Amino acid sequence: MTGAQLDREARARPALAPFVPPPFRSFAQAAIVEQGLARGTDPALLYPQARRLLLRRPIASENLTLFGLSALRAGDQQHALQAFGLAASRGWHDDIPQYMALVDAARGGRWDDAALRLRALLQIQASEPTIRQSIMPFMASPPGRAALARLLADNPDFQYPLLSIARTTLAPPQFRVLLQHLANHRAWIDCHAMAKLASRWLDQGIGAAARDLWDGLCASAQTSSRADSDLWGRIDVSTPFSWQIRPRGDLSVQRDRYNLSYYNRGNSPHILAVRRLLLPPGAHRLRIDGSPRIGRNFPRLRLHCSGRAKSIRLHAMSKNLAEYHIDIPKDCPVQKLEVIAPEGSFTGFRIRMWQIQNPTQIALL
Repeated sequence: MTGAQLDREARARPALAPFVPPPFRSFAQAAIVEQGLARGTDPALLYPQARRLLLRRPIASENLTLFGLSALRAGDQQHALQAFGLAASRGWHDDIPQYMALVDAARGGRWDDAALRLRALLQIQASEPTIRQSIMPFMASPPGRAALARLLADNPDFQYPLLSIARTTLAPPQFRVLLQHLANHRAWIDCHAMAKLASRWLDQGIGAAARDLWDGLCASAQTSSRADSDLWGRIDVSTPFSWQIRPRGDLSVQRDRYNLSYYNRGNSPHILAVRRLLLPPGAHRLRIDGSPRIGRNFPRLRLHCSGRAKSIRLHAMSKNLAEYHIDIPKDCPVQKLEVIAPEGSFTGFRIRMWQIQNPTQIALL
């Protein structure tokens, strides 16, 4: 086998790289540098190998990246940043040079260029730790935060993944600052995606971030997390904090401006409606209004802490299960209330709840 053939073979089998004669090393030279980086070879020995690689194949972005990493280990930051910059402009699919170019642009205050690098990382679906590290330079200054908000506003497809990562990366005050910057670009917010993201967080028991996200970017006075849902026009709308009515073949539901009625023709109970709540800790009172027409049973209720299997006990205060006492624990920031319709018919259905320490009534349905 000739040296050139062995070099090509080393591209698929890197273990052959050391056996390729030096004059024929091309792909083998890249493998030698990559293996040296992985093994922690002495930078004084590795850096000459990286320079040799760059002299032989200076165009490929992968080789520029290998050279840049070797130069960083050898303390040659200037040449490393130059190599990363060239690699980033030639190879959009390589996350290392894109990240390094982002850091360099952020240090120089070139926020538009930094945003371009972050956009490249999102496009190539870089790892979550890489995206997390890439967000932090933007949050260090007002121009950086504004550039990050513009990137999100101009690229709605990135809003869900980037805000999802930002919530776990930034402290709550920083996350709210980012949302405030992004709110200036409200016309470009993908509220359908934001509703899904807020719903996911609510199901995980993450109430504060879900409220901040929805109220800050998409909610109106009628659809905010604290909206009074006693108006029938706002029931069963696609917002994270609204009632979700669930009719089915044997469970029909009718509602108008003042009443909601159902008829369960099946032989077993069915979930009629579900709502996520942000009730404060403490004692609450809950009352069901309405009357059964067929059958004698009032709707039943289930209350859970979102994100956990923990259920909240409802203490019945009436024989017909029309009124309950509830204690919301401190470690339950988001609750999920389920209304279960038993067999039969019920008219004038409505739920009301109020906090005992604060007698202000909360109309739930």
